[in-house]
Amino acid sequence: MISLLRIDERLIHGQVAYAWTNAYKSQALMVITLAKKNDLERMSLELACPRDLKCFVVTVDEAIVLLNKYENRKIFVVTDSAEVVLQLLNAEVTIPSVNVGGLYHHDDRQQISKTVFVDAVMKDTFRSIAEYGTALEIRATPTDKEANVLDLI
Repeated sequence: MISLLRIDERLIHGQVAYAWTNAYKSQALMVITLAKKNDLERMSLELACPRDLKCFVVTVDEAIVLLNKYENRKIFVVTDSAEVVLQLLNAEVTIPSVNVGGLYHHDDRQQISKTVFVDAVMKDTFRSIAEYGTALEIRATPTDKEANVLDLI
């Protein structure tokens, strides 16, 4: 079971590793990316994972298998792409809500919050995710007030 899915281009960092996984009482942390990470990238992410959590660094296809295998465990999922969320939903993975965290400035992106910048493709992807009934909210930390992504795009 996904305790929370967060979209954050930094993937694992202090807030994700400690604040978010503690707030959502997770037993594992899963990083899901569109492209397979090389050994150095995967090892760096695994080193950033808290020692008391099982850490997975996987592609979407690998994640689908693991999420089904560990459906009774609380898994905090972080990805750097909204497209990953849409692929999981298309594969019938249950995702009640998505937290959108750090999506950073690029020339083609529009700022919609202090730490979230989106382009036209992301806006369309967020709308497609919402069609599954999945809530999309922005918070930098677990104690921040939620902002509805769809109201901001």
